Amino acid sequence: MFLHFLKIILTIISKIFFFISISFASINEDCQNSPFYIENISVDLTKESINEARSEAENKAKFLGVRRLIDRLIVKKNNLKFKENEILTLVDYLKINNEANSDKRYLANFDICFNRNEVINFFRKNKLKYSETFREPISILPIFKGPRGFVIWDEKDKWYKKWKTKLKSVDGLVKLKLAQGNFQLNRTISANALLNSDRKFIQKLIENEKTNALLIVIAEPVLQTDGKTYLTSFAKYYNFHGKLVNTVYRNKIPLKKISSIYDVDNTLISNEILKIIGSIEKKWKKNNLIDTSIINQVDLIIPITAISSTKLESELLFNDKVVYVKSTKDFKNKGIFKIKKEIVFYKNKTVNSFQNITRGVFNSIKQLKYNKNTILHQKDISVWPMVLKKLKNLPFIIDVNVVHITNSEGRIFVKFMGNKKTFFQAVNEKKLVFKNLNSRQYILVY
Repeated sequence: MFLHFLKIILTIISKIFFFISISFASINEDCQNSPFYIENISVDLTKESINEARSEAENKAKFLGVRRLIDRLIVKKNNLKFKENEILTLVDYLKINNEANSDKRYLANFDICFNRNEVINFFRKNKLKYSETFREPISILPIFKGPRGFVIWDEKDKWYKKWKTKLKSVDGLVKLKLAQGNFQLNRTISANALLNSDRKFIQKLIENEKTNALLIVIAEPVLQTDGKTYLTSFAKYYNFHGKLVNTVYRNKIPLKKISSIYDVDNTLISNEILKIIGSIEKKWKKNNLIDTSIINQVDLIIPITAISSTKLESELLFNDKVVYVKSTKDFKNKGIFKIKKEIVFYKNKTVNSFQNITRGVFNSIKQLKYNKNTILHQKDISVWPMVLKKLKNLPFIIDVNVVHITNSEGRIFVKFMGNKKTFFQAVNEKKLVFKNLNSRQYILVY
């Protein structure tokens, strides 16, 4: 009976979450905090009339927005060309941030929300692989090694200044932020310690930045014995625990003259920073590519664990309206609990009692008397709708099908586009970690 009740509750909750996700899809999925939302598109047009200028400005903004969207989501663009009517179908709405005009001139700044379903259909039609999974922020720490030694956190340093400027305009799926450090860290952490991958210092820095990874980007002008000069650069990636994972970028660029090692060209530095950012973005997209031509499925087990249990402090009789227990700690303020085969609803609780109770709900068996020390418990079913909601909101999910629910677990089949590696990497970003249970099933760990 409790199992039957549990299924009813979980079904209702699942339907509610599904309804909410459908009703507010354009707000929660397609637009805000979404890869399909392109911000800050500036347009300035002069035409014969203000109406003509405004209309063409909006069309130009949509065209620029599509280009930025494609750059963000696609690795191989294959010289894509768009027709005007195609662009119009991809746009959900256009938001005007600010505007100004004269009789013939129109200036405006727009944000554009693209219709996710239409964009994905466009990718399918053109047989394009794409990625739309945001990566959690990575802190970037620039270090410059010049003839006078290492330079770190120096506002006058070109390498640091250019990174600070370029990171403000990053518009990809990988969120990058400049590591700021703090007074104490900046005094104690040396460039040598960082370059030697001192795990303790690096972990402190990541924790201070409130990100889950650090990228140390090093640039060094080098004069070789043959008289040739180069700018060498590389990027080291460290995980949340301060452990060096790998070197994600390495390059060597010839300098035009020997004196350049003392004053590296600004354009060269800017281009190198863009290459590093582009390399990181490209690798992330490749690891999260959704192949619309591949349909896959996984079998997932979701454990449903007990929140808490307690014992009756005194007998519970047939017509009692209050249940006295040893403790209500960790029980919900309002909810249900099970005692033997009976399900009881309560409206509120105190430290040692459940009050305003309703006995025998969902046609459960109502017992005349329960003795002192009889155990009652409450199940945590909140994990179930939370997991379902996160899975349904993943970009490449086709269907989430509930197979069965027991007292201890739920089982679901998830059908999706792409390969399993992309699927599990995406759910991991959503803080859902699955372990391989056997050759075909995976179980939620946390």
